[in-house]
Amino acid sequence: MEFDPLREANEFRSQLASEKRRLAFLFGAGTSQSVGVEGLAGLTKAVGTDLKGDDRATYDALLGLDDTSNLETVLSRLRLCRELAGTNEDRKIDGVSGKHATILERRICRSIQERVGVEPPGGIVPHFTFAHWVKSLDRSFPVELFTTNYDILIERGFESAEAPYFDGFVGTVEPFFLITAVDSAATTLGYPPVPRNWLRLWKLHGSLNWRSRRDALTGVARIVRTSTAAPTTDEELIIYPSHQKYADSRRLPFLAYHDRLRHLVTSGETLLVVAGYSFSDQHLNEIIYQGLRSNNRLAVTALLFDKMSSEAVERNLLKPTLGSRNLTIYAPDGASVGGREGIWKEPKEAPPTPADNWPFWDTKTTHFTLGDFRQFVEFLRVFMGVRTPELPVSPVGTPEVAIAATSGAPVQSE
Repeated sequence: MEFDPLREANEFRSQLASEKRRLAFLFGAGTSQSVGVEGLAGLTKAVGTDLKGDDRATYDALLGLDDTSNLETVLSRLRLCRELAGTNEDRKIDGVSGKHATILERRICRSIQERVGVEPPGGIVPHFTFAHWVKSLDRSFPVELFTTNYDILIERGFESAEAPYFDGFVGTVEPFFLITAVDSAATTLGYPPVPRNWLRLWKLHGSLNWRSRRDALTGVARIVRTSTAAPTTDEELIIYPSHQKYADSRRLPFLAYHDRLRHLVTSGETLLVVAGYSFSDQHLNEIIYQGLRSNNRLAVTALLFDKMSSEAVERNLLKPTLGSRNLTIYAPDGASVGGREGIWKEPKEAPPTPADNWPFWDTKTTHFTLGDFRQFVEFLRVFMGVRTPELPVSPVGTPEVAIAATSGAPVQSE
C-alpha cells in the first residue's frame, strides 16, 4: 500500500485544528536532540567519563548487569540499594552500600545537570515556535504537554514567547509541588485551578530545576522548583521516577503526572501527538497502549525519527499495537494508518512555487520528515499559520533561527 504525504499532512492538520477532541502531546528526547542536547545513550557514556575511581567502577558494574542498561536503570538500581541497605556501610546490595549509593547518585545527577543544563547548540527556536502556536489556540479544553526530558527548553521557549503554562508547582520564593492542583478529577468537575488557555506541562521524568528540600520553618521535606544551579551536596536533584515506596514524598510528582496521562488516554475524546519519543519506556508505553485498547475515542499520532523498518520500532511499537485502528504512525520510510501499513509515494501536488519545499517531505531522500522536531514546528508554521516576532541577531551576526536550521539532525533516543 502507498500513502500520499500531502494527503496525510492535510489530514494531520485537520486533526490538530479540530475542536472536537482534547489535544495533548508527548515529547521525548528527540525534541531536545534536534537542537543538540545529548540523548540518553550519549548521556550514559558521558556521565561515565565524569566519574572517577570507585564511583566509575560501581557505575560500570551496575551498567553491565544486562544489555539494556542505561543511565536511568543505574539510577533505579542505586535507589534500590539505598532503600534496602539503609545507612549501614557494611550492608551491601550488588556490592554497593547505602551510603555509597546515596553519594554516587548525587554525583551522577550533578553530572547530568552540568551536561544537559547547557545552552543548546541549535538554539531554542523550535520550542519558541511551538509555544507561539499553542499560545494562539482557543480550545474548550487546555492543551496538555507530557515530556520525558529533564532539560528546561520547553519552559524557556514558552517564557520567551510569553505563553503561560502550569506545571503543578505553586508559590513565589520556592514554588512547591501541589498534588491537588494536578489531580485529574479536580480539573474535570468544572473548577480548573488555572485558566484553560494555559498549557499544562507535566514532566514525567522530573526536571533539572527540581530539588528535594526541607522547609526552613516546618522542617517538612518537599519538592520545590528552583533555578538551574547545581544542587548542593545535601540536596537531591529530582529526575527519573524513584522506585522507592509509595509513601516517599519524592514520588508524588511522578505518580501524579503518570496518573494524569492515564486519565487522559483512557477517558474522553482525545488526540495525543507523540514526537521525539522512541517508545523505549515500557511504563509509559503500557499507559498509552492501554488507552488504545480501552478507549476507542482516543487517537494517537506518532511522529517517528527512526524508520518503520528499524528493529526498535518493530519491537517497541508495531508488535505491541498490532490491530490498533486508532493509532497513526508517520515514519520517514512509511506509515501505518487505521491498522494498514504502507510506504510513501511522491506527493500528488508540487509546492506552491518551485523554490518552496513541503515542510513534511524531503524530495532527495523521499522521506517523510515530521519525526524531526524542527520540521514538525516548521509544519506548524507553514500549514497552521504560526506567526512569531522577528528574532534578534546574535553577537556574531547569525540569527538564532539560522543556527537552529543548520544544526545536524540527531539520532533519536529515549
